[in-house]
Amino acid sequence: MKQFYLLLCFMSFMMASAQEMASSKGDAAIEFKLHPNPVYDGVVFVQSNKPSPKTIRIYDLFGKVVLEKRIVTDKLLLGTLVPGVYMVQLQQEGALATKKLVIR
Repeated sequence: MKQFYLLLCFMSFMMASAQEMASSKGDAAIEFKLHPNPVYDGVVFVQSNKPSPKTIRIYDLFGKVVLEKRIVTDKLLLGTLVPGVYMVQLQQEGALATKKLVIR
């Protein structure tokens, strides 16, 4: 169990570091919202402060990409993912942002 929490802390630290590095390169800042979070019905809405298409990557706690999609609308279907904790990375117009997502 200690190893799981250590891995979770490490992944959170790495995601935060990657987000800081991306924003320090002079890319425009991007913010986004995930709702509902936690997800119960397999559908999450991804809203950002920019209207352009979004590339979404969802990582499990081991850092493996479990879903990658390019979306034009705000709706993202998560039907294939099992319940758990994931990291969602949004790439839009060269900027990156990351948030935690819980699927129940």
